[in-house]
Amino acid sequence: MKQKIILASASKQRRLIMDSLGVDYEIIPADIDEKAIRDDDLILRAEKIARAKAEEVAKNNQGIIIAADTFAWCNGNVLEKPKDINEAEEMLRMERNNEIMVYSGFCYLDKESNIDFLKTSVSKIVMRNLSDEEIKNFVKNNPVTQWSAAFSPMYLYQTSFVEYFEGSINGVSGLPTEFLVECLEKSGVEIKGNEWKENA
Repeated sequence: MKQKIILASASKQRRLIMDSLGVDYEIIPADIDEKAIRDDDLILRAEKIARAKAEEVAKNNQGIIIAADTFAWCNGNVLEKPKDINEAEEMLRMERNNEIMVYSGFCYLDKESNIDFLKTSVSKIVMRNLSDEEIKNFVKNNPVTQWSAAFSPMYLYQTSFVEYFEGSINGVSGLPTEFLVECLEKSGVEIKGNEWKENA
């Protein structure tokens, strides 16, 4: 009997990544106070939050639990999701023409297969020098409060923000698939990959 796969997140970006793998899963967001979990070591901080999410969902659910937490660091500041478009604009002004580190903690629990995996992907982005007008138009017309550091290079237009990239392609969007795929294969999950479909 196949195990249920649970994504402990309501993030649209993480759903899109899961959908691209072609596996069946359900969404049960973890209800935790992320701000209460802190660590000066940002890798450990990302891992602690990811594990807390996974363990919270695992309390009342059986199956494979997948959880993650993503935030950015720039100029000595940890950048999570902005509270409004004004804060998003401030973040983008800080990030433009600057180096940004993105931390994505990933936790995978499969008790049936005795898998307990916890790791953080670390990626580096150098953002091009966005103009003031471009930033204003972007925060006005996009759901910037949904993204850590106010942008997500998962979307085609936002890839134009990136001058240099190094690290995990999907980690910067919230779910490092280089970890996820390996764990799913160890659990015996068939990955179909359904992101390309011909039009009828």
